[in-house]
Amino acid sequence: MDKILVGIWQNAPGWVWPLFVVLVAIGILSMKTRNSSTIPYFFYPLFGLSAAGSIGGLVHAPTNWVAFSVSYLIGMALAYRWQDGLILQKNGQRMRLQGDRITIVILMLIFFSNFVNGVVQAVGPQLLQAVAYTVVFAAVIGLCSGSFTGRALRVVTLGDRGATPA
Repeated sequence: MDKILVGIWQNAPGWVWPLFVVLVAIGILSMKTRNSSTIPYFFYPLFGLSAAGSIGGLVHAPTNWVAFSVSYLIGMALAYRWQDGLILQKNGQRMRLQGDRITIVILMLIFFSNFVNGVVQAVGPQLLQAVAYTVVFAAVIGLCSGSFTGRALRVVTLGDRGATPA
């Protein structure tokens, strides 16, 4: 087991670790109640597009795209409702958001899912041939990616909202 962990540490691309630190920092910041602009939310759906490469690389097409699409829509619907509860106040392009722990969980799920996929490609490529692997990986990435689109849709479609208790 130690050899595998050392191999992962030594053979992971150099950009992986700074990305991990940035994602953890974003997740920690999201845990605090804060004021924010709505502008970044217009770019949230791009997280879903960034996943297309890893989903497209899976062996079982169109199963990979069906699993991704269905879970993307589910993630989008759930996050749309959930985001509404996080918006304490909105006035034009400014809003006050309640802190949450779900954001860091979603970011880490995406990161570790893609990381595990890379490790599987390197050390156990035969697992990539399993339909169950394709479905689970595509569904996790789709659910998480869809959540960013759902959050963005709620922020964009919500009119001004007065202060609500935290």
